[in-house]
Amino acid sequence: MTGKAGVGLSRRRRRIRSSIILMGLGGGALIAGGFWLERSRNTDLADPEASVTSQFVHIAGRESEIRYTDVSDQSGLGMRHGPGARQRLLPEDTGSGLAWGDFDGDGDWDLYAVNIPGSDPTEVGTNRLFRNEGGRFVDVGETAGVADPMGFGMGASFADYDGDGDQDLCVTNYGPNRLFQNQGDGTFLDVARAAGVDGDDWSCGMAWGDVDRDGDLDLYVCNYLSYEATAAEAAQAQSSEFGEASVPYTLNPNAFDPAPNRLYLNDGRGAFVESAEECGVLNADGRSLGVTLCDLDGDGWLDLYINNDVSTNRLFRNLSGRTLRGEHRSLRFEDLSPITGTADPRGSMGLSVAELGHMSEQYDGLPDLFITHWVAQENALYQSQRYPGGMFEYRDKTRQRRLGEIALDHVGWGCALIDMDLDGQVDIAVTNGSTLEEPKDVRRLQDQAMFLFQAQGPRFWEVAAQAGPSCARARAGRGLAAADYDGDGDVDIALLENRGGLVLLRNDTLTDNRSLSIRLDGPAPQLFGASVEVQSGPRVQKLWLGADVSYLSGHAPELVFGLGQNAKADHVIVCWADGTTLTLEGVRAGRQTLSYP
Repeated sequence: MTGKAGVGLSRRRRRIRSSIILMGLGGGALIAGGFWLERSRNTDLADPEASVTSQFVHIAGRESEIRYTDVSDQSGLGMRHGPGARQRLLPEDTGSGLAWGDFDGDGDWDLYAVNIPGSDPTEVGTNRLFRNEGGRFVDVGETAGVADPMGFGMGASFADYDGDGDQDLCVTNYGPNRLFQNQGDGTFLDVARAAGVDGDDWSCGMAWGDVDRDGDLDLYVCNYLSYEATAAEAAQAQSSEFGEASVPYTLNPNAFDPAPNRLYLNDGRGAFVESAEECGVLNADGRSLGVTLCDLDGDGWLDLYINNDVSTNRLFRNLSGRTLRGEHRSLRFEDLSPITGTADPRGSMGLSVAELGHMSEQYDGLPDLFITHWVAQENALYQSQRYPGGMFEYRDKTRQRRLGEIALDHVGWGCALIDMDLDGQVDIAVTNGSTLEEPKDVRRLQDQAMFLFQAQGPRFWEVAAQAGPSCARARAGRGLAAADYDGDGDVDIALLENRGGLVLLRNDTLTDNRSLSIRLDGPAPQLFGASVEVQSGPRVQKLWLGADVSYLSGHAPELVFGLGQNAKADHVIVCWADGTTLTLEGVRAGRQTLSYP
């Protein structure tokens, strides 16, 4: 009996000892897991390529005929963004953008580039207005009154807000915004305060459109952060116990509260009424960088999609199109982000809109969304899916189109959905630039090359390296705006580098393909958000004017459709913002101006 009891006791001791060991191992695993989770949340120091797949990154693309040439110097576009040394403050790393428009009404596209003051008191970082004189540009910013030496510039957009027939200019700032009213004689007057749109926030992206369809142009402005930090606080990080490579809180958007956005409704008398909260689009929890006003559900009323940084993106549907016949209801929006699959919590910057359903033979006539993101978050391509009863959702097609893994170690900013080779398929241009600092010199950000995604069948192929040395060059990219500045029928690209130069990439693609360039003429409220559908052969293309908003930037208000080898488009359908339609047959290639009835 004693021997059996001793054996039993020994077995119990071994089981207890084994249990203690297993509990210890389990506890250690939990501690290690918690440490790993906490470390993974520190996105400021994250390795963008850790624990992610990259199966498509190294797949070689096909031969491409797309070519771009840097013609900045010979075109007269000399500019330095942000003079002086970088101070490690988030506002200076965030800007800036640029916008194309015809401010003098001579028929070609002029370029406005936004600047920040910089840290060098001897050199003022003024904004520039470059007037196009037959393909060569002359800076007239100071004489036109739009240089704004006191501004801390973010974004820009041209729009005829007062309906007098010429293009005015809105500029967002870290601080009070500007609304430059075109005087019709080559000069502008800042009327932001008198119009009630100056604000005193950190404003970034903006969008124009007649959201209440009362016949005048309204304005939605994104506000980013309630930012309070100084260069002295940023400098303390270099002498802290964490060493020179530590990231100061002055660069972390999570360290600051989001700022609510603004919806300015035009009263038709030269002023605006701020109505964001009343209309349900305040977006108080979003750190907003970009926005588009576009009819996302096809009911004829402009909806909102908002890019938020380190906070969830928002899709607000305009309820005006859901009212019963004869019923009067005040302007209201509803948040459809969760049920439409667009409540994206990543760091979203650039935003472009076009119909890309032809790539999967799922053309539904609704806008699809391309969004650029922060490092390790990939870009996003959301394809619309229409349902009976007016409902819709978006499907993430990023990986299927090969736009995902290739962008893992990049930070994407300005973007454009354009047909670079005029073959009838929409391609994608993205300017990249990291917000991570150089390890050996924290006063510099890491430069990155741009992306040129060429559509070939159901997928995109990245072809920037083949497109020429100007496209393969690494930059601190921010703004990107597209325009056919030289009038030759293909789409050129302007880039603005953070603390760098202004770059003009002329499209020199080797192709005999033709294009149809469409300008819309009419009251501004009928132009912003208007769609143009072009069918040439079996392929149907659709673009929306003013909806492809890039990042802090504005493309030229001209829609360029590639026709391939076709000499004409079989059908062209214009749907103006108020629902009025214009249908044309057999429209020849070249530039066409279509007028509102």
